Amino acid sequence: MKAEEYIQRLIDISSKKISLLDEILLFTRSQNEVIKGQRFDEMDQLLKERQKRMDAIDKLDEQFVVYSTRLKEVLSLSSFEELPQHNLPGTAELKKVVDSISQYIKQTKELDDENTALVKTEMKATQGQIKNANEHKRMTGAYYPKQNSGQSYFFDKKK
Repeated sequence: MKAEEYIQRLIDISSKKISLLDEILLFTRSQNEVIKGQRFDEMDQLLKERQKRMDAIDKLDEQFVVYSTRLKEVLSLSSFEELPQHNLPGTAELKKVVDSISQYIKQTKELDDENTALVKTEMKATQGQIKNANEHKRMTGAYYPKQNSGQSYFFDKKK
């Protein structure tokens, strides 16, 4: 294969990755709304769908690594920073697509961090409620001990 063909394959792979990252970003936004609305029963489905997209991205990344390694071998590059020096068609487009991928990842990470903070806050509130319920249960048990089941411990025996 020629270097131009490798570059085109890398662009195609990266374009597919962008569409998957867009879907992941939408799922992450949906997670944010679900967390804020405290509709946690919907969260599992969102996480499963998001994970499917992430698995697909992993496969695309594996392909990207293969083609990028071959491109580096064909052009004798040590890094992609040297690629613009070869003035190959599609180089600018590849850089643009890779920059776009970086932006999607950055946006998703920021939203993910916000979601994580919201979930941690909700978990602390829930832990506090559980602690209060357990304490209330313990206090109730102290004031109202369990009654014996009506069995008598002492028997009168007449002779």
